[in-house]
Amino acid sequence: MLYGLKQASREWCLKLKGQLEELGFKRSDANHRVFTKIIDRKLFVIAIYVDDFILFLSNISHIRTVKEDLKRHFEMKDLGKAKWILQMKIKRTDMDNRIRKLTISQEQYIETILEWHGMADCKLEKTLIAANLQLPTLTEVKIDITEYQRCIGSLMYLMICTCPDIAYSVGVLSHHVACPRRTHMQAIKYIFWYLCGTSYYRLKF
Repeated sequence: MLYGLKQASREWCLKLKGQLEELGFKRSDANHRVFTKIIDRKLFVIAIYVDDFILFLSNISHIRTVKEDLKRHFEMKDLGKAKWILQMKIKRTDMDNRIRKLTISQEQYIETILEWHGMADCKLEKTLIAANLQLPTLTEVKIDITEYQRCIGSLMYLMICTCPDIAYSVGVLSHHVACPRRTHMQAIKYIFWYLCGTSYYRLKF
């Protein structure tokens, strides 16, 4: 029983790492929550978030085998093909039985953060930041710094996952998290207004 212990997360990581290594997986040096294995000259990937697993491999029979191996050591529930993960919606379509298309979106998450920040019914904007906007660097806080930082945090998660189009604007505004003013908050609102009109955008693979 690991829950409730001070070292619970460390013990879980050690147990998981040991078990996956016994199954022939190798932990990634770049990301310790990603494990890989070569099966029939193809790369098998397991990505982990706390106790949620996502398995990637083109051969479904090998995935079933690994699932059975994991079930012998962990109490698991098989949810089938991934449809939702970490606030991201995953959708697959087949074209001509040869070309497969996968899309990732966060429309629901965008609607949620707009509501969090009081902009559920905001106007729509076609641009991310107002043209010729000047963003001075300050040494004294002029607005609610906590709300500004919450907004940046919400936007950074979107930027990393499914909205690379806001990356530059969020990067510029994140330089002012220590001392924002009304001009900076107004620029953040432009991004939210932009997202309000583009929440249906998806990343396609």
